[in-house]
Amino acid sequence: MRFNHAMLIGILICTSMIPTSVIAVTEQGLDWDFNTGDEFYFVLYADEKDGMLIDDEVIYIEANTTTPIPDYITNWSDIPIDPLNFYYSNGTQLGIEVSLLFGAINIELPNGNWTFLNKLADETSGLENFVLYDFGEPFFWGYDWEDENWTLSNDGWISKYSLSVHVEYFKIDGFLSRYAVLARNRTTGEGVGVIHLERLGIDKYRDRECPTLNQPEDIEYVLGDTGYNITWILTDEYPGSYQIFKDGTEVMSGDCNSTSEDITIAVDGLEIGKHHYVIYVVDFRGNMNHDEVFVRVLDSISDNFLMIGFIAGAVVVILVTVVVIKRR
Repeated sequence: MRFNHAMLIGILICTSMIPTSVIAVTEQGLDWDFNTGDEFYFVLYADEKDGMLIDDEVIYIEANTTTPIPDYITNWSDIPIDPLNFYYSNGTQLGIEVSLLFGAINIELPNGNWTFLNKLADETSGLENFVLYDFGEPFFWGYDWEDENWTLSNDGWISKYSLSVHVEYFKIDGFLSRYAVLARNRTTGEGVGVIHLERLGIDKYRDRECPTLNQPEDIEYVLGDTGYNITWILTDEYPGSYQIFKDGTEVMSGDCNSTSEDITIAVDGLEIGKHHYVIYVVDFRGNMNHDEVFVRVLDSISDNFLMIGFIAGAVVVILVTVVVIKRR
């Protein structure tokens, strides 16, 4: 790993932001949702035009202090910021590489009132070209900011860059979940550096893939026959639960225990007529899918008469057609 390039050296000037963990819910509904000693694992990647800095290194961040949150916060800068411990997976502590996270402002945020944090960040963050993202979902909150006039100095010369920063937090605990920086040469627009930090262990919260279901064929049998079932094969990386309805009434439900699961329901003993079965499946993330199967139960006597009548009618039509043709 090398850390002697202009981009990184300039970033070191901007040492940041590194907050923490702790105590009771404030008057504004904020609280730390992790404890001192909790560890959060990430993959860190940093590259610049002249060579690789960090190539997908696994690191972990350990909360190590407990600072109370003020009962009333009126500015983003009022959110407590305390040092955290940063380590590589082998236990070696990060050094100047920590400053690569300068653009996140906070590594952790107090939890419990994201509506208030939206307002606070939008009105008092002080960042240029700031855009909030609540993602319309329960798990992630974040923001983008851009600075078109980022100036780095090194050994008496100055380089001018534009920076684009994307930051996400995990709403379950308020800790950082994703962080990305793209640096471009302000004159040429050429990319000169990339930093990316991705939290491990929360993939199921990001999942946007719907569960998959096979599509069993419709079933038809004569009243009194047995041995008929519908079997759906459900596959999903993060399975959740299912419900089966017959003619609009729930008849079966359960949790899914594996990434590929057979769900079978017997359809023997139904009344004569057509019955509608629908399965709804939902995974951990709330993605849904469904499938339907129709089961028709025939009355052996009446249906046979109907079939005979149908055949007889068809024969009559054929005979009449033949007679007409011969007369021509």
